[in-house]
Amino acid sequence: MATQDSRVVQGAGVGLDAAIIEWGDRALVAASDPITFVDANAGRLAVAVNANDIFSVGAEPEWMLATVLTPEGVDAEAIRTLLADLSLACDEAGVGLVGGHTEITDAVVRSVVSCTMIGSAPLEQIIPSDGAVDGDVIVQAGAAAVEGTAILGHPQLIDDPGISIAAAARALRGVEGVHAMHDVTEGGIATAALELAEAAGLQPQLDAEDIIWLPETLALREERDLDPLGLLGSGTLLAAVSPKSLDRALAELSNSSVQASPIGRVTAGSRATLRFGGRMGPLPRFVRDEALRVSDDTRRSTP
Repeated sequence: MATQDSRVVQGAGVGLDAAIIEWGDRALVAASDPITFVDANAGRLAVAVNANDIFSVGAEPEWMLATVLTPEGVDAEAIRTLLADLSLACDEAGVGLVGGHTEITDAVVRSVVSCTMIGSAPLEQIIPSDGAVDGDVIVQAGAAAVEGTAILGHPQLIDDPGISIAAAARALRGVEGVHAMHDVTEGGIATAALELAEAAGLQPQLDAEDIIWLPETLALREERDLDPLGLLGSGTLLAAVSPKSLDRALAELSNSSVQASPIGRVTAGSRATLRFGGRMGPLPRFVRDEALRVSDDTRRSTP
């Protein structure tokens, strides 16, 4: 979306994680994201997901506003618990919870937590989301589909390995040749790779066998008949890195104890591809996240 304000360095668009606004010699960065289909850990998820958008452009999250919508009939204690969870998560992240709104409404059937995170960084530290260059290596930092795996039966993963990309983003933002970063969310690592590339007018080519997965995620693939490529993925950062900078980027991630792997490239080709078992095919697009699809299928099949 175009804007007339010359101070807007990065505005709204597909694959653009956060708005970037020139503010003197610094950048003011803002992002909004809702948590819509979970109640457990909703506060912690909301803080992490919104902070990740700020981290992904090279900035630090500082303040958050939260709008909490709950359905009629929800116990007041449940609302207090959710708000306390939000406040604690902000404290742990070093973020100030500075405003918001709470409402009980028949417009929702389960709680919705929608937040706006605001952060800042020196202008020279900012990494625009659309900066990928033809030939860049796509680096995966952090295992894929951690958030979706946690929601579908392994809640301990919210704590370990966790769903924050802070360590990965901080490791990479000082590496020359890191042209763009993008955090994985709805639609999984496949969707994130498409967004990272398409924001720059390019296409991703992924190697499926190089993607990092947790054992719990691979087990879910069989148990729940899902495709982990399209599974909710907060906790994973994708970066478009110049081949000349790849070794340093991987070294910085390793020094920060972040598991990482090159998983493909962005190219000026005509289509997005996925290589698996020596064969090349189209990279699937997930218009609906696999976590939501599986959850809805389970509800429909329950008497």
